[in-house]
Amino acid sequence: MNNKGRIVVFISMITAVMLVLITLVIQVVILSAAKSKNVIATRLSMSDIKACYNSYIFEHYHILLFDKTVGGKGEAYLEEWLEQAYAEKLGAEYTDVRASITDMTMLTDQSYAPLKKQMQEYMVYAAAEKGVQMGVDQMKEKTGGQDGTLPEEVKEDMETAEVKTDGMDVDDTSDAGVVGSENMDEENPTVQPEVDDPRDYTKKLSGSIILNLVLPEDKTVSDATISLVDAPSLRLIGFFSDYKEVDRDFDSMVPLLEGLTALGSWQDSLTDTGIQLAYIGQVFNSYREEKNDTAVLAYEQEYLIAGKSSDYENLKSVAHRMIGIRYPINYIGLIRQPDKMQTLTELATSIAGAAPYLIPALKYFLAGCWAYIESIADVRILFDGKKAPFMKNADNWITDIEHISESLSKETEDAENGLDYQAYLSILQAMNIDGATARMLDLMQINTMQEEKEFRILHAAVGLEADFESTFGGHRFQYHQSAAY
Repeated sequence: MNNKGRIVVFISMITAVMLVLITLVIQVVILSAAKSKNVIATRLSMSDIKACYNSYIFEHYHILLFDKTVGGKGEAYLEEWLEQAYAEKLGAEYTDVRASITDMTMLTDQSYAPLKKQMQEYMVYAAAEKGVQMGVDQMKEKTGGQDGTLPEEVKEDMETAEVKTDGMDVDDTSDAGVVGSENMDEENPTVQPEVDDPRDYTKKLSGSIILNLVLPEDKTVSDATISLVDAPSLRLIGFFSDYKEVDRDFDSMVPLLEGLTALGSWQDSLTDTGIQLAYIGQVFNSYREEKNDTAVLAYEQEYLIAGKSSDYENLKSVAHRMIGIRYPINYIGLIRQPDKMQTLTELATSIAGAAPYLIPALKYFLAGCWAYIESIADVRILFDGKKAPFMKNADNWITDIEHISESLSKETEDAENGLDYQAYLSILQAMNIDGATARMLDLMQINTMQEEKEFRILHAAVGLEADFESTFGGHRFQYHQSAAY
């Protein structure tokens, strides 16, 4: 009996221990399952927020973002939504459920780093990265790595010419047309006919006239306008500066040099901007190509450069800036052509008349005038959808200084190794890529607001961090999660 009793006691103790162990194992399993469910619930809840991306932005710009105000309802609403999603995924057995957003990554953070990252990812995904690099390389190849930077020897010659006329009124050519009058026979005077000064032509040109000169006859300009009241770029005034058009009087050395140097140096700006420039060319409208038929502006790429509130003003500004890019390039090409410079010297001599001291400076003023006229002809080619030759020489020079109007309307062939309208847009964008990026956000906001009135790009988030808490079976769980596109 004693042995049997001992056995029963032993078995009971073993059984009790086993039951305790089994209970502990079950509790551990339950807690582990609860923990796993909690982790999954936090991740799924974060994914729910990410799933509410702005569909218009993604469809047209391939950028993933969500509105932290949920259409103007406020950030508190987003937090409540996150907490509700978390509670639903946990189930009723969890109590004291809480979720709080601790931080958000905005599209505009760190100088638009999230935006630039997604632009690059899209271009890679679209298998365009190789093409992007080739595009920049081709531009550099066609330009020979050159731009409109004036050679130092040219600047020195111009400054020397200015010194020779220092203190004299270079624009005073009242004696023009009376060439060699000091040697005339008083009994039989011969007054030569007045010499045509090409500067008289450029002085009459207004901004609107120049736009009409470069526009093809069969093209009309869009009359679309936008409001810039809430434009994100308005916060970045320091990024922008108004472009000062080339002075079309050509009677003073200082404005002449300013016009030649304003947009002369841009090759370095093409470095490390290839992805962004290609992205802009793929998703934004321009005068030459429509990319988004729901956009408010027809000339979006031009807006990235000029920042005006109407298509007309943006196109006009871009036309002047393209002329500004071509101007120093053509000036360099002109002064390297001895025959044309001889023509200008003779013309300067005729205009100077009895004031030969004006000739050195006048020659450069006339060269600037002719280079400017040639630049108008080049931009006219670009607006017509053709490529214009980059460096100019006697073979591809278009205009005639003695027949300006006729030569401006001359038909030209497409230059195989030249640059087209889009290339010059890219150059202008690259020269202020930060400003162009800021204005991208203006266009994204303005176009999205056509469907979602409360959308603001400054509320656009691309990531968030949150703390989660819940209680299960007397155990408190706490987690921190982060998620981003």
